[in-house]
Amino acid sequence: MTRESVLDILLSSGGAIVSGEALAREIGVSRMAISKAVSSLKEEGYPISVKERKGYTLSTFDLFRKEAVVHALKGVIKVYYYDSLKGSSNNEAKVIAVNHKEPFCVVVGSQEGGKGRLGRSFSSPEGGLYISIHLPSSMLSQGDLITTNAALAVALAVEEESKRSVQIKWVNDLYMGGRKFTGILTEGIVDLELGGLDGAVIGIGVNVNSLISDYPQDIRGIVTTLKEECGRTLDRLSLLKKIIVNVIEYQKKDYIDEYRRRCFILGRKITVNKFSTIREAYARDIDERARLVVEYDDGTTETLSSAEVTLHNS
Repeated sequence: MTRESVLDILLSSGGAIVSGEALAREIGVSRMAISKAVSSLKEEGYPISVKERKGYTLSTFDLFRKEAVVHALKGVIKVYYYDSLKGSSNNEAKVIAVNHKEPFCVVVGSQEGGKGRLGRSFSSPEGGLYISIHLPSSMLSQGDLITTNAALAVALAVEEESKRSVQIKWVNDLYMGGRKFTGILTEGIVDLELGGLDGAVIGIGVNVNSLISDYPQDIRGIVTTLKEECGRTLDRLSLLKKIIVNVIEYQKKDYIDEYRRRCFILGRKITVNKFSTIREAYARDIDERARLVVEYDDGTTETLSSAEVTLHNS
């Protein structure tokens, strides 16, 4: 009890010095009990500094621990935190959603079974930010726009935290410096009785403080991390809160115009891979339902609701 109370107060202090006397008075225990609790927290790896005759300070910068994550999101959304998962945060969220219909998020430090689009895996080493946000249908925009609104929400959160420009590649990838650093996978939850959308799990994977060398050799040439791009370590706790607040807020309206403005493939030649059929085309537009309008070399056009697209190498 004393340990948890000390940690909660230090987390709430925002890095300010808190005296042992003040801690003892607020919690209602002896100074010796405070000292033992602090020693225990330091042994667990919490970066607590002792200032002689002044008190204790806790550095919360990128303090990605369960209590710190839960504290950062207090009053924002319910949190289920895991240091690591064998599976994926999306799968875990879908299991929880069976008995929990309210908004919540699953946050993990690393995961072995990270999921990408089209059945691909999503590499999720330590240092990244892996979140699955469950929202009931009452909090969602049109089904077609859930992923695009989430992509824009994450892009704006990253820009605020990193002070760097973020671009979007249709439909769910975020880029910085010409390389991918974020993937988004939305999975709907169907109401079996009514046949409609009961909710959705929005999975977000952000390469934050990991290094290029942490990723498989075959993708090192196409991915990047915020640390690599910014030349500094970012505060994942701060970014986590910004992302979740933005994602919830940006599901309330139609942001397709802003999404379209940031989509860097428009007006450029691309390769379209649809059902294993590969064709070259020009990306002409994104319509009001977030579908990609392409024009093929023979002059025909098609509106794509799903496909794999890459910039044409020429």
